[in-house]
Amino acid sequence: MPNRAYTKSEINKLIDALVHPWYETYPWMRFVDGLLHALNEQSPESVEKFIRYNLPELLEEAAKWLRRR
Repeated sequence: MPNRAYTKSEINKLIDALVHPWYETYPWMRFVDGLLHALNEQSPESVEKFIRYNLPELLEEAAKWLRRR
C-alpha cells in the first residue's frame, strides 16, 4: 500500500464534508470547523478566514441563545 500524504486542500475538503452538515443542528460546529482548518493550514490567514466567515454566525447564535434564557 503506497504511503501518500494528503494535501492541505484535500484535508480541508474532508473537514468541510464532515463538519458542515452539522452546522444547523450544532451551531458551535462552526468553531470546530475553524479550529480544524487552522490546525491544518497553520497560518495567520486561517484565523482571518475564521473571523470573516464564522464569527458573525457564532455571535448571532450566541445572541439567540441568550435571548431564550
